[in-house]
Amino acid sequence: MLRDIANGVARNTTILMVQQAITMSSSLLLLMFMPRALGPVEYGRFYLAYSIAGMFQILVSFGANYQITKNVAREREQTSQIFVDAMALRSVLAVLSMAAIVFLGRLLNYPHEQVVVLDIFSLTLIVWAGINTLYACYQGHELLGYTSLGAIGERVFMSVVTLAVLAFGAQAKEISAVVIGSGLVNLVLLAFRARVIIPSLPRIRWDNVLRQVRQGVPYFLLSVFGVIYYRIDGVMLSKMSPEAVLGWYGGAHRLFESLNIPYQLSIAVYPVLARYWKDGTNVHLQTLQRSLELVVVIALPLTVGSMCFADRIIGMFYGLNAFGETVILFQILCAGLVFLFVDMILATTLIASDKQRQSMIISLAAIPLNIGINWFLIPYFQRTAGDGAIGATTATGITEIFVMAALLSILPAGLLKGLRWMVMLKGAAAAAAMAGAIAVLPQGIPWMLRLAMSTVVFAAAFWLSRPLPAGEDRFLREFFRTSLRSIGGRFRRPAPDPPVS
Repeated sequence: MLRDIANGVARNTTILMVQQAITMSSSLLLLMFMPRALGPVEYGRFYLAYSIAGMFQILVSFGANYQITKNVAREREQTSQIFVDAMALRSVLAVLSMAAIVFLGRLLNYPHEQVVVLDIFSLTLIVWAGINTLYACYQGHELLGYTSLGAIGERVFMSVVTLAVLAFGAQAKEISAVVIGSGLVNLVLLAFRARVIIPSLPRIRWDNVLRQVRQGVPYFLLSVFGVIYYRIDGVMLSKMSPEAVLGWYGGAHRLFESLNIPYQLSIAVYPVLARYWKDGTNVHLQTLQRSLELVVVIALPLTVGSMCFADRIIGMFYGLNAFGETVILFQILCAGLVFLFVDMILATTLIASDKQRQSMIISLAAIPLNIGINWFLIPYFQRTAGDGAIGATTATGITEIFVMAALLSILPAGLLKGLRWMVMLKGAAAAAAMAGAIAVLPQGIPWMLRLAMSTVVFAAAFWLSRPLPAGEDRFLREFFRTSLRSIGGRFRRPAPDPPVS
């Protein structure tokens, strides 16, 4: 059974990684042109509206990515009813959130140009209500090929249209309108094949809607608190530093978020973790342990490569003349990449294990910690270094370490027993070899080639250390063969669940 589940996770993870490769390429293409074309001030306005709308997206979602996915994974035959009830709730929340954003822009006395961008961005929330609900239903069925199609369509549309309007001198408000159109593309693609999982649309059952509200509160608060502690520094920067500083910070964060590869893995494993929690098998336990080992090994070379070549990366995408200060910000964020990756897998496991309330409390505790650190560090670095964003990025790293320690403290007993620490230590040794290769390779070699060569050194050093026990390498090869087949295979309904033994 575990082999079948692993193959399913491999298929879905690979589909998501293909999506990630395409959408990341699209995002990086935009990063090469949009900040340069907009400049730090206009890009800062766009990033602030993006951050505020992101906070309200959590209200509209109301824990859908956790609650709906878990409910569908455990009761797939009820998907149609779950969908219509969830959609009714989230449509109401979207309208309320749009009104709140319009009010907030005026309450905070932002400049007129910033208020206009916020007003336009608020319209994305009604589109997000449909995207988020359909996505959660597909995820519960582990049909992530459909969600990937929607995400790819959205990103390709956004890239093509954004580059076109930038060529005609578009500013932040026009780019915000493109975001709305991109979301509509995603929604249409998701709805096009929805009959695969939603064969009919029953009447809304308002008693179920109220039940979703009651059950969804912990998931919602968990998401709210998580986004606030992760995004509040952008809002604080907007009031405590010049607009250009926010632009530097936004540029670093957008690049940093593009490195979040384990997010795709957490999406693929969450339905499995939710279905097999308390089933009497070791599926839940082994899925957590192997996922933790994998994300740590992935994070190490990403951290080394990003920190060593930060100046080249920023120079390529943004240009060092206007965004030179973004280099140190990106390096600080990447230094905490391991903690972010581990936090993501731990949080996914705890929520699948019905410990969303405890996770919610941890996210709540992180908010005053993050605000307090930002309140001290932003003005300190603005005063001493002329860049308050250094304080904001430092606060992010400290907060992630706190969250990781707290999540580890509430893991169900025995979940980390059997974790193979030697695998991660060998990964660290391979990362050290990668850093050494970067140092000794001739500086005259193009930096991308140096990065590729040092990555090969990491892979070779890790594999030669024989990190896997005898026999598991064959399973790993089968895992990768399944992954490769899924790239060219058609999207299909997964096979029936294997019997629990």
